[in-house]
Amino acid sequence: MIMSGEYLLSVFIYVCGVIILLFQWKHILNMMLSFEIMMLGVIFLFLMSWGLYSNDYSLMMVIVVFGVCEASLGLSLLVSMVRVHGNDYVKSLNMYKL
Repeated sequence: MIMSGEYLLSVFIYVCGVIILLFQWKHILNMMLSFEIMMLGVIFLFLMSWGLYSNDYSLMMVIVVFGVCEASLGLSLLVSMVRVHGNDYVKSLNMYKL
């Protein structure tokens, strides 16, 4: 079973990411950083609960790869949005609806 300290730490990391997402939603870069903090909390939870008690780390590698793909896709979308719109404000996305 998972020890309570590691479980509480991973839940704390995830909740910090959610709080940052709730209060820092003006820029898309801040939102992406909060998503990365939440992903680190989930990875830490999986590592502490399942990864350390078995020797099979293939599921951990799949989760890390999905996190890296999510980060690279988000950064590429941010760069293309800044090139097209000139900023990364969330409110500027509502102006261009059809």
